Amino acid sequence: MKVFFDGKILSLQSRGGISRLVFELIKSFNRFNDLEKVLYRGLYIDQYPFDKEWFAKYYGLKRPSFLNNHLINLLDNMSMEAAYGFNASSDLIFHSFYYRIPKKPRGPVVVHIYDMIQELFNSNQKTINFKKKSFDAANLIISISESAKKDLCEIYPINPEKVIVAHSGVNETFFKERPLSERVGRPYMLYVGSRNYSYKNFDILLDTFINKKYFFDFNLVLVGGEKSLNSQQKEKIKNTAGQGAWLLQEFCDDERLIGLYSNASVFICPSLYEGFGLPLLEAMACGCPVVASNASSIPEVVGDAALLFYPKNSDDLSAKIETIINNKALASDLIKRGKIRTKQFTWDAAADIIYQGYLKLL
Repeated sequence: MKVFFDGKILSLQSRGGISRLVFELIKSFNRFNDLEKVLYRGLYIDQYPFDKEWFAKYYGLKRPSFLNNHLINLLDNMSMEAAYGFNASSDLIFHSFYYRIPKKPRGPVVVHIYDMIQELFNSNQKTINFKKKSFDAANLIISISESAKKDLCEIYPINPEKVIVAHSGVNETFFKERPLSERVGRPYMLYVGSRNYSYKNFDILLDTFINKKYFFDFNLVLVGGEKSLNSQQKEKIKNTAGQGAWLLQEFCDDERLIGLYSNASVFICPSLYEGFGLPLLEAMACGCPVVASNASSIPEVVGDAALLFYPKNSDDLSAKIETIINNKALASDLIKRGKIRTKQFTWDAAADIIYQGYLKLL
């Protein structure tokens, strides 16, 4: 069996949820001796340690991240078509990790989907049309959650039998708690991800933190996302104690991130929508108690290992935060449940499901 992996996302993300999924799944596919892998990495900027020895054929050229324009994108698309055409046959499976498909597929097409954010929140018709084209061409669609599958089949619509679910996994390194090499001062609450997208619902966390005056006892640590707060967020913290000195932002590697998860008082995910929510698993694997919204795929991921709140109710959010802070026995129980829960999500399990899906296409 031969699979052509299109790593378009690797030219768009240096690190991120989808690019991590691509790396972890392909690494896990190395267990299958009968799987001949071709990787189109393209003009990539990702920082993942792909080994060329994993592949029968490898197409990739590292480019500086600042070289990012229409001509680069056009060249990357043309190069993918050429690489696919060179390998194409009726039994070559084309696996698209980011909705790009060949102009004239000769074999089965597999498309990975992650969420319906564009459809539900952004209404970017160009992106929606691009995704629809890939769904129409696909012989098999892989969703990272039952929730995302349900949304997909309702919005487009698509026959559910065409879609399989392969949950994301969490890397084993996240199960190794560790101290922080550089402390962040006081106890802290942790948030990971973007903040300026409406579906991330970050402002309810910021408003709750300020209104409840948690800044007297805790810092709020933000990891990743935008380089700075937006003007409205800056205005909110300007008149608080310390003029926002309690708010800390980190851009860090996994080693530092694991330390931040491991030592946080609570990890908070207030999203209105997530296709999966990998940071939830990472936090639980690191032994951090979790407070999360009860929206979209989040209950599917955390099960009974987190405290859930209504994402538009600040009082409910603060009640759940204070429950964890003030009830050490409950926090300890959530940590234990989280460790058990995360063991159910592995990249090997996801790769097994996808491999079985491949077999049915041939």
